Amino acid sequence: MKTFTLLLLLTFIPIFRLSSQTVVKMDMPKQADEKLSVTALFNEEIPEGIPVVLGIMGYDVEGGITPYSYAWFLNGNEVSSNEVLSFVPTKGDNLVLKVTDNNKCRATTSFNLKIIRIDAKNQTDKKGIKIYPTPAKNYLNVDIPATTNKNFLLRIIDLNGKIVKEKNITNSTTVNLNLVPGIYFVSIKSGDIQKIEKIIVK
Repeated sequence: MKTFTLLLLLTFIPIFRLSSQTVVKMDMPKQADEKLSVTALFNEEIPEGIPVVLGIMGYDVEGGITPYSYAWFLNGNEVSSNEVLSFVPTKGDNLVLKVTDNNKCRATTSFNLKIIRIDAKNQTDKKGIKIYPTPAKNYLNVDIPATTNKNFLLRIIDLNGKIVKEKNITNSTTVNLNLVPGIYFVSIKSGDIQKIEKIIVK
């Protein structure tokens, strides 16, 4: 009888082992307080054929869970995965930004690009405008022909699209920089006349 009982117990031991389970605790993804959204803010005229830098001042992202990832689409083709986009606009361009948060939630916005053509006269006018030196350190010279007789808006823009200096000028001037070393864009605009030039600050 004792032998039979022992054999019976040995028979059931593997069954109990097979029915055991391992429980692993998984952390749930952090939930966002607000729904992810992205809004286009850039709403300025830009000249056709001249490089444009569109950065974090040109759009607004809210909600979701950081960090965000970015995908820029120009005319349906993905052209960048950075926060900042540099591109050369042409008439009829379609620009879309898609933002994805850390929970894989997505939001999309389109930009209403106001691209203007610059006629031959304005191309000639802007050739008389000179921006120097580059590399620059403490100052930047802007030469405007005395015959232009126009009021210009001078802007210095960093690679994030942020305007770091802005000044109205009517003739040649010297701009004190006092900027962090790096690459910047200088924009000089009056109506549909615009000159954009890349500079290096040391």
